[in-house]
Amino acid sequence: MDGEKKRMSTAEVLAQGGTAWAEGRVDDAAKSFSAAALTAPGMPLAHVNLGVALRRQGHVKAAVVSHRRALALKSDDGGAHTNLANALRELGQLTAAEPHARRAVALQPESESFRYNLALLLRDLRKYDEALDIMRSLVAGNPQNGDYAWDLALSELYLGHYAQGWAGYEARWRLARTPKRGFHTPQVLPGQDLRDKTVLVVAEQGFGDALQFARFLPMLAEKCGSLVVECLPELLDLFAAIPSVAKVFEKGTQAPPHDVWIPIMSLAHWLEIDAGKLPGPVPYLVPPKSLAKPLGHPPGSVINVGLIWAGKLVPRDRSWPLEHLLPLMEDPRLAFWSLQMGDRAQDLTDLGVGTLVRDLSPAINSFADTAALMQALDIIVTIDTSAAHLAGALGKPTWMLLRYVSDWRWTDHGETCAWYPTMRLFRQPDPDDFVTPVTRVKTALTRAADQVVAGLRKHAKVKKVEKA
Repeated sequence: MDGEKKRMSTAEVLAQGGTAWAEGRVDDAAKSFSAAALTAPGMPLAHVNLGVALRRQGHVKAAVVSHRRALALKSDDGGAHTNLANALRELGQLTAAEPHARRAVALQPESESFRYNLALLLRDLRKYDEALDIMRSLVAGNPQNGDYAWDLALSELYLGHYAQGWAGYEARWRLARTPKRGFHTPQVLPGQDLRDKTVLVVAEQGFGDALQFARFLPMLAEKCGSLVVECLPELLDLFAAIPSVAKVFEKGTQAPPHDVWIPIMSLAHWLEIDAGKLPGPVPYLVPPKSLAKPLGHPPGSVINVGLIWAGKLVPRDRSWPLEHLLPLMEDPRLAFWSLQMGDRAQDLTDLGVGTLVRDLSPAINSFADTAALMQALDIIVTIDTSAAHLAGALGKPTWMLLRYVSDWRWTDHGETCAWYPTMRLFRQPDPDDFVTPVTRVKTALTRAADQVVAGLRKHAKVKKVEKA
C-alpha cells in the first residue's frame, strides 16, 4: 500500500482518503491524509483533512498541530480555522478556540457547519444569547437537520426553558446515533388518556439518564392502568423495587403484553414537567432490603465518604485525576470508600493509596449493590454522573465535582441542583483548575467532621449528666 501511494498523485491519495472517510474507515483515511501531507507539505487541504482524522482517532493535540500547519500555509482557510477551533474546544481551550471559530464564520458566513461549530463553542463559553440566536437561525433555515434541533433543545434545557427543551428533545430520533426503536403497539400520544392502558416504558441512552428520569415513573403510574418498564440488566433489581412499577424486564428480551409504549426520556415532555414540578418526592429509589450492607465507622473515623473519581471519557471527559483528591484524605476522622468501577479503579494501586481508601468494587455487580453501599455511607463525593444521579435519587448527601463544561442537568452556576435537594455542586472556575473545587470539598468535609465530633461530645456530656 505504501508503495502504491508513492506512485499515486497527491490528489489521488486525498481522494482515496476521502472515500475511506465517507465509508467510515477512519484509520485508512488517516493513513491516506498523512501520506498526502508528507508528500505535499505545502498543501493546506492535506493538513486539514489529516487534522480532522486525527481528532476522530482521539489524537486531539496532534490534530491541533495539523490545523496550525494548514493556517501557516493559508491564513484565510476557513476549514482550518473551524476545525482548529473544534480541536481546541475538545481540549478545553475555549478562549483560544473562539477567535478561530469566529474567523471561520467571517470568511464563509454562508457555511452552516461553521456557524454551528461557533454556536457550540459559544454555549460552552456561556455566551448563551448569541449561541441561541445562531442555533435558532440554523433550525429555522434547515428544520430537517436533527443535529441542529438537538443542540438547540439541549441549550434550551441548559437555560431552564423546559417546555421548548422537552419538545426539542424529541429531535434525538433524527440523529444517526439514536435510531428510533419500533414496537407492534402504538407510541403514547401527547395528552392521551391512559387510564385503562398498560404502558411500556422503553429504555434508552445511559444509566444516568434512566436513573434521573425514573422519578417520573410513579407520576406516569398514577395516570395509567398498569406500568411495565424495560431497563438495562444492571438496573433491574433497583427498578423492581419501585412500588408503582408492575413489572420490569431486561432490555433485549421479549416485552410483556402492553397497549402503548413511551421512551423513558420522553416522560418529562409527556408529563409537561416544568421547574415548579422539580425535584418531586426524594428519595424515589430505594435498594432492596436484602442487599443491605452495613459498614460501620472504622476506628477513629466519624464520617464515611464514598468516592468516585472517573466516569465516561467521551463525549465529555467526566473524570478527575485521583492525585488531586489526595488532600481530602489527610483528616483521619474521614474514612474513604471507593465505589469506582472499571479500569480507573486501578488508580488506587498505581498511586499507593489502597490503605487510605477501602475498595468496595468487588461487592458491586449492579446499581442495586451500589445503592445499598451508598445507603451505608454518610457523604458521596463523585464526578461520575450516573453515581451522582443514583446518590441523589436515594436522597444521600451528594457532593458532585463538575468540570467547567458540564451538562444541561447541572447548569453552570450555583451550588444546588433543581433535580436533587441533597446535592451540592463544586465547579471548576476554569477548565484547567483541579485544585480549587477540591479545596472547597476539603473545607466542607472538615466542617462536617467538626459538627459530628461536636455532636458526639454534646451527647457524651448529656449522658454523663444523666448518670450523675
